Amino acid sequence: MKKLLSMLVALVALFGVFSLKADAAGTGDLVIHFQSWTQDYEDLGSWAWGGNLAGKLKDGVDDFGAYWEYNAVPTGLADDLGFIAVKWVGEGPNWDAKKTGDVKIAPTVIQEGKTVHVYIFEGAVTTADNDDYFVANPDKYNVLAVYYDPSNTYSDELGIHGWGWNGDAGSSSWGTPTPVLVNAGKSEAGYPVKAFLLTADAGSPGFLMYGGDDATKKTGDLKSETGFFTDVVVGTTDIVYIVNVGDGVSDNSNVFTDAVAFADKAFSFTLIPGDIVKQTGTYAIDPHTIFVQTGSSIASPYPKAEDKDAARATIESWFTIKEVVAPATETEEAVYGDALVIDHVDFAQTAESLNNFVVILAENSPIDNTKQYEVFFELFPTVTKEVTIQLTAPANTPAEAELSVAGSFQGWEPGVAEYTATKVGDVYEITFTVDINQPLVTFEYKWTRGAWGTDEYVADNRKINIYYEDESVLVEDVVEAWADIEAPAEKYPAPDRPAELPAQAKVKASLELMIDSEAPVIEFVDLALVGKPEAERIITVPWGQKFDTNKFPNFEANDNRDGNISVMVYVPSGEFSILDTRTEGDYVIMLRVEDKWGNVTEEKFTFRVVK
Repeated sequence: MKKLLSMLVALVALFGVFSLKADAAGTGDLVIHFQSWTQDYEDLGSWAWGGNLAGKLKDGVDDFGAYWEYNAVPTGLADDLGFIAVKWVGEGPNWDAKKTGDVKIAPTVIQEGKTVHVYIFEGAVTTADNDDYFVANPDKYNVLAVYYDPSNTYSDELGIHGWGWNGDAGSSSWGTPTPVLVNAGKSEAGYPVKAFLLTADAGSPGFLMYGGDDATKKTGDLKSETGFFTDVVVGTTDIVYIVNVGDGVSDNSNVFTDAVAFADKAFSFTLIPGDIVKQTGTYAIDPHTIFVQTGSSIASPYPKAEDKDAARATIESWFTIKEVVAPATETEEAVYGDALVIDHVDFAQTAESLNNFVVILAENSPIDNTKQYEVFFELFPTVTKEVTIQLTAPANTPAEAELSVAGSFQGWEPGVAEYTATKVGDVYEITFTVDINQPLVTFEYKWTRGAWGTDEYVADNRKINIYYEDESVLVEDVVEAWADIEAPAEKYPAPDRPAELPAQAKVKASLELMIDSEAPVIEFVDLALVGKPEAERIITVPWGQKFDTNKFPNFEANDNRDGNISVMVYVPSGEFSILDTRTEGDYVIMLRVEDKWGNVTEEKFTFRVVK
């Protein structure tokens, strides 16, 4: 009996310990914030797991984006919490419309009795190397900084010079950038978007982004005196957005506090500038070959097209290369020459979306590297569409009346001859053309009898919707009454002609074409000639003996595009190619090299024949 009592006491004591531990486990609140680069939060939900997290539609939208509130989340969890931003359809996720991958949030994020805010961006996904989420410290002042480089050239040297922050970011030495950038998500083009989180206790913290000196600055000083971080309040988070627009920037014109303004600048359709070293971007590799890289992907018509030749022709129509005859000024637009002839455009034929192209120019239409060119990308180049309108007029229309349309496609001028209809049987008919360069163009118009005051008695303007893919458009109209002939008490309504806006928006961009006008460099390797001017490059050759080829100087030829082209160096025939060891004197020899663009470099030295 004593043993049984002892065991019961022990069990009671053990359960008491477990009960105490369970009671000690607390809870905290979690708010997950998500930002879409397009600011599209309609029908946005989550798929969440771990603790008491569960998928649900967003709880609201604030200046940052959508947010979800999870209350009384247990602390001390063993496993990660999970989150996916995804569009919902009906009662659950539409897995074809995910905005993030699996974002796994460490359980240590939850703090007992506190509300912790976590920030996640479109395209985020947790990997072995990166978390892709940012946790604001509820006991500190927080700044979340987003940095995007449209050309996807994130230098390893890039960092911040900071002051007033906690940790290494607040004690930076000038000239030694503090590395802070980590992956935050991806742009529509698939390029990484970077970000970093800073915390401070009080005071006037600030930072600038740079690569180590003034020439590599990506921003000026971001501090209270320049309009940033003006209210350093513990428990709050300020957001700043930075777009890389080049080096030597100090005016902060590329720094935003508004997500929409940032997205407009960062993710608007662009052509990516060329980077010859990395072989990315938009540049001419030779006089007939142009690489083009766009900042956003474009849906390709090719994979699903029945007529492959027509689909290829559509893609080729996106590109135009023109000589810049006169650059634009503050008061004058640029003047361009005729377009170069494109032979064909290469692209990934199986890809459903494209952002890399190779434009091949016709053999008789090369780039002249002594001139300036611009490459144009236009998804909807201007095309001419034929429009026919057939009109049934009211019975009281005068027999001699000439009916015409006046509208936004012709300046709202009634009675113009080319917009005057011809009577065909019981109807009037008119055919004209319009130029469009949009996925959808809506024109407004009215019928008249040649002048305002004799127009139809309609409440609103009529509409014609013309889609880019339309070959032609036929519209049937009925005029019920004229304003000046037996007009009814009230105007009749215009026909309802709603239009569905195409998913593909208008895309248009241009960029000065990077070409090669830089000549190669020939450098002598022999110490006797290195660094000497031409007049002092002299090699002594003995008189009357056969020339020793070892006397010919060593050299290297390098080109900024073609690399080492030493094998292409030659001595051109003529005046500077002669050496006669039978006769004393100086013999000037020329070395010549030409790169793929026809840029030529010539260097000379002297063989001096002496007895």
